[in-house]
Amino acid sequence: MKRLSCLLLGILLAFSLCACQQAAPSSGEAPDQQAITEEATEYFNQMMDGDFETFFNALPQGVQDNISAETIQETWEEEVDKLGGLPENTSPDVSCYVPEHSDQIRVEFVIPCDKGNFKVFINYFPDGSLYNYVIWKNETK
Repeated sequence: MKRLSCLLLGILLAFSLCACQQAAPSSGEAPDQQAITEEATEYFNQMMDGDFETFFNALPQGVQDNISAETIQETWEEEVDKLGGLPENTSPDVSCYVPEHSDQIRVEFVIPCDKGNFKVFINYFPDGSLYNYVIWKNETK
């Protein structure tokens, strides 16, 4: 009797584990790059309009601990000034890709200016959550 109940319990446990595995979402699914591009574009456009706080608040806590919305804005404005300002009524060239030797997803914004290209990278974790950003520093002559 004891063997029979152990056998039944073992079978029940095996079925429970199989059911849990099938119900778990697949972590191998790639995030929707179109949705990531749209989200990053919304952040970029908000910053173009002077709203750096919304993007700052969306960044992971570890990034927020090391910067501020004001720091993002100052870096943005310094780079724009260094490049001679952004052209009026222009839209950035936007691309979304996975950089070589990385698993991050990068959305790149480029606006050609008089003295170089203004570039902003908004990076995402492989699961589609926001990771960090880079305002590209151009070398000026």
